[in-house]
Amino acid sequence: MRHSSRVPLLLGVLAWHFACAPVAKDIDEPDKPKRVQILETEYDDRAAGQEGEAEVASQLGLYKNDALQSYVNSVGQRVARGAPRGFDYRFRIVDQWSPNAFALPGGVIFVSRGLLALVNSEDELACVLGHEITHAAARHQAAAQQTEMRLGPFSLGFARAAYMAAYQRDEERAADEGGQHLAAAAGYDPRAMAEFLKRLGGEERLMLGAQRIPGFFDTHPGTAERIASTETRGREINWTRTPAIAPNPGGYLHQIEGLVLDENPAEGIFRGSRFVHPDLDFTLTFPEGWTTVNTASAVGAVSPKRDARIALEMEPEGSDPKKAADKFLSGRAVKMHAQVEQAQSIYIGDLPAYQVRGRVPTAQGDVAGQLTWIAYRGHVYRISVAARSLVASGYFGRAQSTTRSFRPLSEEERLSILVSRLRIAPAKQGETIDALSRRSGNAWDIEKTAVANGFFGPITFQEGQPVKIALSEPYHSADLKSPAPDGH
Repeated sequence: MRHSSRVPLLLGVLAWHFACAPVAKDIDEPDKPKRVQILETEYDDRAAGQEGEAEVASQLGLYKNDALQSYVNSVGQRVARGAPRGFDYRFRIVDQWSPNAFALPGGVIFVSRGLLALVNSEDELACVLGHEITHAAARHQAAAQQTEMRLGPFSLGFARAAYMAAYQRDEERAADEGGQHLAAAAGYDPRAMAEFLKRLGGEERLMLGAQRIPGFFDTHPGTAERIASTETRGREINWTRTPAIAPNPGGYLHQIEGLVLDENPAEGIFRGSRFVHPDLDFTLTFPEGWTTVNTASAVGAVSPKRDARIALEMEPEGSDPKKAADKFLSGRAVKMHAQVEQAQSIYIGDLPAYQVRGRVPTAQGDVAGQLTWIAYRGHVYRISVAARSLVASGYFGRAQSTTRSFRPLSEEERLSILVSRLRIAPAKQGETIDALSRRSGNAWDIEKTAVANGFFGPITFQEGQPVKIALSEPYHSADLKSPAPDGH
């Protein structure tokens, strides 16, 4: 959860993450059909991309580092010059730790900070961006949509799934090839795609314990297959080196110095069932055993039976809890035909608040809800509870405990929050990974360090060789790129 002026309707984020929960509809918005956008033309692609871009920014959040964002966009724009379609390409970094990159229709391309941490050179980044540019330029999303429509609504599910998976694997192969050619045309080494895929395969083994065996319904070809084909193709493509955008010394590694690894405290972090947000200076505790979720615009939890939810959101404006509640009661509550059973001013600790309880009729039966607006540090936070009316009494006690747990952080709690950052450590002549890690305080184990740096097999370093490591450091609010500690 970050400080954002764009806040979705009550529990909308949780519904997106837990769409299969029995409480299927939000109590804060009436039933309405889901609009399906058909991508028939490039104009449709652009419109869908713009809408999707706002959705991704709201759900995943954008990584706050202007210099790194500008660098990634510059590399992407250079590679996109060779693309066959004239979309207005945009390249943005999502605040997501797992390695990921994806293209929206119309040329909106996202890469995660986790992917940037895994990449080792500007050549590799260019190949990855070229892969996503190829998806957008070839209108793969529109083509897949049209292919599925041609299968007809009465085709067997097994056959449909198999056909679409095979079709999408072919798209991925085409995007690998297109990405290498685009990168080469921009003056980057097309062989770098294979190097990145090797590291991606190593990361996959670390996460799963063994390299994944491709399944019949996989939408991506196996990593080993992709490595082999991109390695062969990279040797065959003619290309001429163009000077990198990242300045020397350090090049790409200098650009990602200080990148946040793992959870980003700027979005708030969970410590068990307790949520802590250092930038907004508050904490609250969700019920034990509930499934928690944290997005860029809301944080919440779902009960084990998935028949109740709790969400915390920030109101887009204002600092008066009663005024915020009155606006809701005279607006959306009326449209939803909500039956208000109780409305009163209260205090949550020393903080002024306003609480409303009631019921909302839905197609699945009545939903009981409790909404509490809390004023804190110039903002109003809304804690929302929703459960089926038949079971609500069993949940509202725990939900009330969550609401009353909202409070400012203590100084001790603020000082205890750490952040893991990527740092570049210069090696000493003849050092091993183990020796360098002990000297530098590297938080990664030997295997993770080897994968992150693309080391395969035993290695001893040359003097000054740059090595990516992870350091655990005190977190400073709104400071996502602090200077490297002395000696690293």
